[in-house]
Amino acid sequence: MTNTTYNINSLRNVILDSQHLLKKSCYSIEDIVSGICGLQYDPYPAIHLNQYIMLWNRKKDFKPEQLDKAAYQDFKVVETWTFKRNMFLIPSDEYSLYKFATKGIERWGSSDESWLASGDSPEIQAAEKELKESLKGFNGFVAREIWEHLGLSFEWDKYRREHDQSYNLPIFRAYYRLIRKGDLLVCGRNPGTFREPVFILKEKVGFSDWANDTIDEKEAIKCIVEKLIASLGVTDPVHVSHISGYKTAAMIPVFEELESEKKIVQLPYKIGRKYYYVHSSKMQMLNENTDEECREVRLISPMDTIVRDKTWLTTFFDYSFSFEYFKKKGMKWPLSILAGNQFVGYLDCKMDWKTKKFIIKERNIFNHDFHDCKAIDLAIEELATFHEAKEIVE
Repeated sequence: MTNTTYNINSLRNVILDSQHLLKKSCYSIEDIVSGICGLQYDPYPAIHLNQYIMLWNRKKDFKPEQLDKAAYQDFKVVETWTFKRNMFLIPSDEYSLYKFATKGIERWGSSDESWLASGDSPEIQAAEKELKESLKGFNGFVAREIWEHLGLSFEWDKYRREHDQSYNLPIFRAYYRLIRKGDLLVCGRNPGTFREPVFILKEKVGFSDWANDTIDEKEAIKCIVEKLIASLGVTDPVHVSHISGYKTAAMIPVFEELESEKKIVQLPYKIGRKYYYVHSSKMQMLNENTDEECREVRLISPMDTIVRDKTWLTTFFDYSFSFEYFKKKGMKWPLSILAGNQFVGYLDCKMDWKTKKFIIKERNIFNHDFHDCKAIDLAIEELATFHEAKEIVE
C-alpha cells in the first residue's frame, strides 16, 4: 500500500464520471441504466418523474418518450422490484441477475424469496396457470380489466379498497406473484397522478425465459455488488448497504473477495473514520490527480442514487439536504444544484401542467460564488424546456 493521497476534486470526478454526471453521455439508455445500476421509479408528479430527471441529467438530448419507448415498446429496460425492494428500471438482459441477487433483501418484514415461498402451494400454482391462460388474449391491461374479464370486480374491490381479507382469493395472490416473478411486465403507464401500470404477459413481447435463470445467488450478489462499486465511484460496504438494502455485515466478505481478485482497490488512507474503495477500472482516472473542474450544472432529483446516502454525500461533497416525502401540504421537492463537481444549493420546483408554467418556489444557494451563476439559470431554462413549459415563474 502506498502513501498516495488523492485530492477531493479527483475523488469527486471519479464519482461523477461513474454516475454519468461529469458530462452528458451519448450512450444508449440501456447502457446508461446498466452503468448506474438502475433508475428508481418514483410516482411523485411535481415535475417529471425521478426516472426521467435522472436520464435528463445524464443523457445528451434526452426526451421522456425515449425512456418510454425503451421500457414499454422495445423492452430494452424493464420495471421490477429490486434494491430495498423499491421499483427500479433495469436492463432486461440483466433481469435474472438482479432478481437472483436481490431476492433475499428484506423490507416490510419479508423478502421476495420468503413471500413467494409462503404462497407456493398447489392451489396458488393452479390459480397462476388459470390466470396466465385467461390473459393470453390481452395485449395490455390494467388490473380492473382483468377482474372485469373474469367476473371478479366485486371481490377485487372488497379485497383492495375495503381490505376485506375474506375476499383474499388465490387468484389475487397469483396475480401479485406473476408480477414479482416477471411473468407480467409493465408495457405502459396511463396518464394521471400515479400513472396506473398497464401489464402484458412476458411471452407476448418475446421473453420465453429470462437469461441466466440458473445463475448462482452468491455469484449474482457478488456481480451486482461489483457493479454497484463501479457505479458509485468511491464507496464502502456501509454505502453499498444503504443504497441496496443488503446487510453491511454481508457486504464485508464480498468486498474482501473482490479486493483479493484485484477487481476493486482500497484507498491507502482513511477518509473520516473509514477506508473507501474504488473499482480497478477507475484507478487510471483517479491517478490523473487532476484539478480540472467541469462547470456544467445538473439539477439532481432527491431520489437520485448519488444523493440517497446523506452521510456519504456529506463526506465527499460537504453537502446535505432534507425533504418530507409524505407531507401532504407544502411538500418540497428539492433539486440539488450540482455545479461542476460541487453541490452549491437546491431549487424547489413545480410544473403546472395545465398552464404550462415552470414554477421556481425557492432558490437556495449556499455557495456565494454561485449566486449569480449564469450556468444555473441556463440549466433551469433547459429543465423548463424539457417540461415543454411556456413560461418560468420565480
